[in-house]
Amino acid sequence: MLYTLPSKDELEINFKNCNNWEEKYLYIIELGNSIPILSQQQHSFENFIPGCQSNVWISIIINKNKNVTFKGDSDSAIVKGLLTMIFIFYKKKNCYEIINFDIKSCFKKLSFDRYLTISRVQGIDVIIKTIKKKLIKFIFQLNRKDKIK
Repeated sequence: MLYTLPSKDELEINFKNCNNWEEKYLYIIELGNSIPILSQQQHSFENFIPGCQSNVWISIIINKNKNVTFKGDSDSAIVKGLLTMIFIFYKKKNCYEIINFDIKSCFKKLSFDRYLTISRVQGIDVIIKTIKKKLIKFIFQLNRKDKIK
């Protein structure tokens, strides 16, 4: 069941309103149920994020204004929720803003460094680095096309 994603501020408030880490985990799983769904075709090698313990796919759509929209999936409910959080933190940002955005500070603000396993933290890092690499590649290709014209 899909519902509207909360804003970054709403996410932080909802997270702080959880009484303990177990409730926070349940909230993360709930967020994962709201993630924009990938089609079977989008579960492709191109969208696969290697280096994560779970299977993770992310589709990145960039419009002519360089605004970015994400869709994603994972075979892990927690990772799917973490993906949703990444998408919320990046929401309404263009390529350049995402590349320069310190998303790790958002997770740190929610005390993720204290509660997530090292492998989950490393997985988040891999996802973030992959997103930024893909956006840098897109900008490079765009700039090359402009120079060729």
